[in-house]
Amino acid sequence: MTDDVLFSLPDAPEPAAPATPPRSERAPPAVSAPVPPTGPDPAPPVASAPAPPAPSAEQPPCPVIRLLALADQFTQHNDALARLRPAYGAAHGHASAEVLVNACTDAVQAIEEQPLPATVAVKEAAIRIKQLAYLTAGSARHLAAAKDLLSAPAPEADQGRGGHQHIVRQIELAQELTALGPASALEAATAVALAMNHRSHPGTMTAGRLTPIERSTLNATARGHLATSPSAGREFAHSQTGTAHIETVLGLEQQGLIAREPASAPPAADGGPAQDRVRLTLRGAMIVAAQLGRGLYTPAPASAAVPASPVIPAPAQAR
Repeated sequence: MTDDVLFSLPDAPEPAAPATPPRSERAPPAVSAPVPPTGPDPAPPVASAPAPPAPSAEQPPCPVIRLLALADQFTQHNDALARLRPAYGAAHGHASAEVLVNACTDAVQAIEEQPLPATVAVKEAAIRIKQLAYLTAGSARHLAAAKDLLSAPAPEADQGRGGHQHIVRQIELAQELTALGPASALEAATAVALAMNHRSHPGTMTAGRLTPIERSTLNATARGHLATSPSAGREFAHSQTGTAHIETVLGLEQQGLIAREPASAPPAADGGPAQDRVRLTLRGAMIVAAQLGRGLYTPAPASAAVPASPVIPAPAQAR
């Protein structure tokens, strides 16, 4: 992982993550997923990762930045569940989900403590994150059930593939409950940013001369939709929604607005190698926050002006 990914919030836990070797030092990817380690449980998949210095205690992050960090945490959690073997997710996924529940609670508190206009959009943003916390708590229960199935001796009827299917099903249900976490956090961030823009600018940085495609790429990154992977000696960008260009990714990376975490995203196709997840840096998150406050990602649909009807003079009456 690079050192300039999205910062960890001051009150967020920072569980250790196993180091990922550089791409050049990695062994050729195997078709099967990695086997879960035996012995003492290793650290759970990361829900938030250390990075550049966060805002100080005297200047806590604004709700928009906190919500962007929450979206990033959900992306990492979902990636870990999708990329690792079911047994590994069953053993550690519930702990990561519980971290996310606490992060949602902190985000709601940050929204409610911010002096914002009491608009419907702001209230709905807080409700959206409360609902996300409820869904994530349900996901944690499914993952805890998967862990119990993994550790408990199965009856004769459930031995073998049957028991494995029960574990996989619990993890699939857990994945469904958090799949839209990044998008929900970004939608809440948009509503809060627009409300803050009525009072003051939500960020301390501007988009500068970013092109529309660069802004769209930052948006896809914030949603957890962007990843890169090599093929035939070249790098390619992949987005879950829309077209992604590797040249744009490299340009934003050079500007310090995004960073790539090696082999942290699930493969683009079954049996393929893990992809590199593209994540916002602190500077990139601040620019996204400023853009959301100007509504650049949620433009109102343009409506064509209706031409005025021509005035036809009434015919003169004959005398």
